[in-house]
Amino acid sequence: MKENIWQCIQWGIIGVLACGYSGLALAEAPGFDRRHWQDDFSDLARFSRDWTPYGFLAEGIDAKHPLGKTVSGAQSRPDWWRLTEGALCARNFKEEKHSAGLTHLVAGRDIRLSCRVRLPAAGMAQFTFRGDNPIVERNFHLAVCRFMTNGVAAADNDVIHPKDSAEAQAMKAKGEWNRKFFIAKTESIQIAPDVWHEVAIELRGLEMTAYVGGKKVLNYKTLCGDLEKTSIGLAGGSSRMEDQQTWFDNVCFEPLE
Repeated sequence: MKENIWQCIQWGIIGVLACGYSGLALAEAPGFDRRHWQDDFSDLARFSRDWTPYGFLAEGIDAKHPLGKTVSGAQSRPDWWRLTEGALCARNFKEEKHSAGLTHLVAGRDIRLSCRVRLPAAGMAQFTFRGDNPIVERNFHLAVCRFMTNGVAAADNDVIHPKDSAEAQAMKAKGEWNRKFFIAKTESIQIAPDVWHEVAIELRGLEMTAYVGGKKVLNYKTLCGDLEKTSIGLAGGSSRMEDQQTWFDNVCFEPLE
């Protein structure tokens, strides 16, 4: 029973995490190569320059802002993301309705993202790939993959109503976003918490493939993951029942040959 309750809570969090935040102003260093880079989180100045945090504060929750006050960059809560012990630690707080995110500029279509992750018990690490998404008509997620202690999942976004339908036009007139998030595919595996794991995600055409420890654990045909990527995002998962820490290290972004 407890496991089922946790799974319901976890998928609810995943749906919230997939909302993302479109109001990001990403920085780019002169001469930076978006198509091939890596970061071992040993340089605070570089981290501050290349990565942009965002999140939703617990304050300011109302009908228009159900997740709370939206902030990014210098306005972000400083303890959401911190460099410590030679790695990047993401912290989630139970009083907040949305886990914090972190973005980095990229470029490319067929790509590979690899990283070391350390999950909390009943936690998760999320990776998103953003670009101009023609389905939801915004610069938004083209592909989403997350690693959990009990499995790996692919998520996607589609329209609620056909774009030329009366329902879609009514939503547009109200300023509402004609978008739905859904869990597209899951694979049950066990990923031990509180130890480091090598994970990787490859996008080749529409196909997204995820690996743990060099072993393929998931394959999913995305709706528009073949398009040009403009940024990637990291996020840690939260149970909403306790503060948690998710760790990242040695992030590498590169083109597929």
